[in-house]
Amino acid sequence: MRETGLDIEDCGNTLQFEATTSFRQEESIMKKATKAAALVLAMAMAVSTLTACGSETEAAADAAGTEAAGTEAEASEENGTAQADEAADPEAAADTEDAADDTADAEQAGTVTTKTEGVLTFGTNAEFPPFEFVAGTGVIDQYDGIDMAIAKQIAEDNGMTAAVENMEFDSLLVALQNGQIDAAIAGMTVTDERKEAVDFSVPYYTATQVMIVKEDSDIASAADMADKKICVIQGYTGEICVNDMGYPYEAFKKGTEAVMELVNGKCDVVVIDSATAQKYVDDNEGLKIVEDASAFESEEYAVAVQKGNTALLDMINKTIEAKLADGTISDLGVQYTEAVTAE
Repeated sequence: MRETGLDIEDCGNTLQFEATTSFRQEESIMKKATKAAALVLAMAMAVSTLTACGSETEAAADAAGTEAAGTEAEASEENGTAQADEAADPEAAADTEDAADDTADAEQAGTVTTKTEGVLTFGTNAEFPPFEFVAGTGVIDQYDGIDMAIAKQIAEDNGMTAAVENMEFDSLLVALQNGQIDAAIAGMTVTDERKEAVDFSVPYYTATQVMIVKEDSDIASAADMADKKICVIQGYTGEICVNDMGYPYEAFKKGTEAVMELVNGKCDVVVIDSATAQKYVDDNEGLKIVEDASAFESEEYAVAVQKGNTALLDMINKTIEAKLADGTISDLGVQYTEAVTAE
């Protein structure tokens, strides 16, 4: 009978166990359901937050777009107003364009610069009266003559002081190119060869080449020099002419030296500028001038400046043109020619 009693207790225990097990299963299910509900709630909150952030971003973007559109509209309005103002006042627009053009012209305009500030330095060969020579008191220091008076006038017209550097005639162009002088004024004839090295001003004097011979000479034309001993001044136009004719010659650095060769019987003829020939004839007895227009063309004297120095050239031209127009240069020619002839 013990076996039956044991069975009843076992059944009770079994029932109790099953009841306990069932309760625990329900508790487990409830916990899982709670966790699931919490997870769903968390996900819902996350989605809600993302949605809210997206709305705020879109709102900010919309605000920025509105502000940019407003700025663009203001800029467009200002631009339109400016264009309208220009259209309404074409004279003001033209003034603006003219001002811009003036500025461009000013930038392109050359500025006169000289070797020494405030001083215009001229190179010359003071052996060519009445154009340049050394005197006790000259118009520029001890230097006097037509060219020196013109040089002084050019400087003074432009608020500068004139200075002179005296040198050999054939050194003038080199000195000019090296910047040793600002300009050369020395009864210099304008030739194509010289124009390749320097720029020339407008001509201020017209001359020609002549021949100085003794009064008993049989030279009557340039052709008669063919078998004669010829003297010229080094670098002067006379040398160029004789060389072009193909005649042999001897060149001297000074006109006085060449003429003294003739006076002393060491040469037969001196070819020289007409402007100074008369001075030498007047100073030395027994000499005369022979002209040959067919052999010697007229020539023009001008001031030389460094190649490309248009600012200085324009300044010089302005004075020369003014002094030619008012007769000043013509008067200087008469004044100095008479002065040297009277000596």
